[in-house]
Amino acid sequence: MDVLADALRVMRVACGVFFTAKVTSPWAVTSPPAARLRPLVAPEAECLAHFHILVDGEPCWVALPGRAPIAMAPGDLVILPQGEQHVMASDLAVAPVPVEQTLRIIPAMFANVEPGRLPHMGYGGGGAASNLVCGYLQCDQSFNPLLGALPQAVLVRTSAGAASVYTTAGAAELRALAMPPEAARWIETTLRYAVSEAHAANAAGTTMLARLAELVFAEVMRRYIQAVPEGEQGWLAALNDAQVSRVLRLIHGEPARDWTVAALGKAAGISRSALAERFAAMVGESPMRYLANWRMQLAKRLLRESGQNIAEIAAQVGYESEAAFNRAFRRLVGKPPAAWRDGGRRKAARAQFVPPGLGAAPSAATQAW
Repeated sequence: MDVLADALRVMRVACGVFFTAKVTSPWAVTSPPAARLRPLVAPEAECLAHFHILVDGEPCWVALPGRAPIAMAPGDLVILPQGEQHVMASDLAVAPVPVEQTLRIIPAMFANVEPGRLPHMGYGGGGAASNLVCGYLQCDQSFNPLLGALPQAVLVRTSAGAASVYTTAGAAELRALAMPPEAARWIETTLRYAVSEAHAANAAGTTMLARLAELVFAEVMRRYIQAVPEGEQGWLAALNDAQVSRVLRLIHGEPARDWTVAALGKAAGISRSALAERFAAMVGESPMRYLANWRMQLAKRLLRESGQNIAEIAAQVGYESEAAFNRAFRRLVGKPPAAWRDGGRRKAARAQFVPPGLGAAPSAATQAW
C-alpha cells in the first residue's frame, strides 16, 4: 500500500480555476487566505491551495508572513499548499492592494468572460510587465493527514534541462530538495509544457494545464517526503519511519478490519505500548483516532462519488451497523452522513465561478485594476 498515493487519491486534488494576469511595475497584490477565497472560486471544495506560474517578463516576489520572501524568475512555479494569505509584488517596498479590494475584484474577473478565453487581470504602474497564470488546487477533504504536513510554500525552478525544487518547511529560508536526475528532468519537461499551455491562455488548454499542475504537485510531494530529515516529526516524516510507516500501511491497506493497537503492533513487529507512544509522537494522534479519521475520509469520498446506500458504505469502512457509523460520522464530521451527502450535492449543483449577487460586469477601472 502506497500511503501517500492513497492520501492524495482520497484528498482528490484537482486544479479547476485559472486566470491570467499582466502586472506592470510597480505593483503589489495581496492574495486572500483560502478560507475567504473558497466561496468565490470553488464553493464545493473543503480546502484550497494557491498556484502561480510566472510565464515570462520581469521577476517578482512572493512573501508570506514570517518567511523570507521568495524570488520568482520566468518559468518558475510556486505552490502554497496551505492556502495562506501572501503578497506578490515587483518590489516588496510597494504597498499591496488590500485583501478586501482583492476579494471584490476576483468575482468581477470571472463575470462576462469572453468565450474561449480565461479570465484576465491587468494591474500596475505601467512599467516593465510580468505575465502570470494563477490557479487554485482544490480538494474535498479538509482533515486529510497530508494537508497539515505540507510545507507553506514550494518553488519549482527550471534551468539547464532540469528542475530544482525548494520548500519553506522547517526553516525560514528555502531548502533545496535533492532529486534524482530523471525526476528533475521529468518535472522540468512537464512544467515547460505547462508554461507553453499557459501562453495560450485559453479555456481549451485549461484541462491540460490542470492535469499538469496535479502531476507536478504529486511528484514534488513525493520527493519532499523522501527528503524529510531524520528525527523530524509529522505525518510525512512518519512515512519514512520503519515502524510507524508499517502501521500506516496496515491501516490504509485494510481500513475496514477490526484493528486494535495490540493487533497493529503485532502485525508491525512493535509492542503495543511502544507503538502508541511512537505513533502519537510522530503523527500527533493515537493509532485508533487516526483509523477513525481515515475511515471518515473514505466514507466521505464514497458518499460523494458512489451510489451506495449508507449501510453499504458503513460496512465498507469497518462499521458493523449503520447506527454506529452514523454516530461516528456525526461526532467526527459534525453532521449525519445523509445530511453531509445532500449538502455536497446541493453545493456541487450551485458551484459557479461567480456566486449570485457578485456577477455584475466589471467596470473599465476593474479591468485595468
